[in-house]
Amino acid sequence: MPLTASSADYGTLDATLEGLGHDLPWEMVYQARPRPALVCSACGFPMHAKTSARGARFFAHDRRSPHCPSRGESEPHRTLKRALADAARAAGHHVSVEAVAAHGGWRADVLAAGPDGHLTALEAQVSSASLDDVLQRTRRYQADGADVVWFTPFRTRWLGQVPSVLLQRPDRPDLPWRDTLETVTQFSAGPCECDPRPFWHNGVHAAWTHPAGQPISEFVDHVLHGRLVPDSRLVPYPRLHHWATPKDIQAARDHQSSRS
Repeated sequence: MPLTASSADYGTLDATLEGLGHDLPWEMVYQARPRPALVCSACGFPMHAKTSARGARFFAHDRRSPHCPSRGESEPHRTLKRALADAARAAGHHVSVEAVAAHGGWRADVLAAGPDGHLTALEAQVSSASLDDVLQRTRRYQADGADVVWFTPFRTRWLGQVPSVLLQRPDRPDLPWRDTLETVTQFSAGPCECDPRPFWHNGVHAAWTHPAGQPISEFVDHVLHGRLVPDSRLVPYPRLHHWATPKDIQAARDHQSSRS
């Protein structure tokens, strides 16, 4: 029986093919003789294992299906999916690439399943998408109890409307995606030490720091383990594209309640 693969599935550094759902050494599918039977999980066409000039492991169609969902996929999209899949695996999650819901209602670029079975979709959005489309796709995940995080290098309208993160674009399309931008913010509060104290100060200085970036691998690890959550403050508008620790968000809420 042939194994299923995706054009974005590839072996991790320990040479196991977790993306296939089988614990197989890379050598058993790459240039192996006799050649193993691999088919695309999306279109059913035959595939084979390959390595890029930079050493990245992936699967390619023997003959491209005109109906395959990965048809026309850009190199930046493929490399970002690989970066997200790598990060989720390193975070101890089982990863499926181009995972499709049983009811067909959504297809995730990268679907990370935690040890408790909780699902998080990591969406690599490197092309334009409308606000309505992203909101609808986000609701489909949420209706199934799955989380979703959108990754994009564009300052789009929906960046502040759904759990999302702004990325630093690589210098070249074939280079890996490494860093987020304007991502994590922190809350701090302390006694006002101004002397003399302006009349509008209430005795406490409280503020959120300017959001700072993180490596994608570090960010994904924190999100999948709940160490970072979307910061949904409504001042001056929804800012879901910023992330913070649950402790900082609770401290900000407590501070706001103390002033009410």
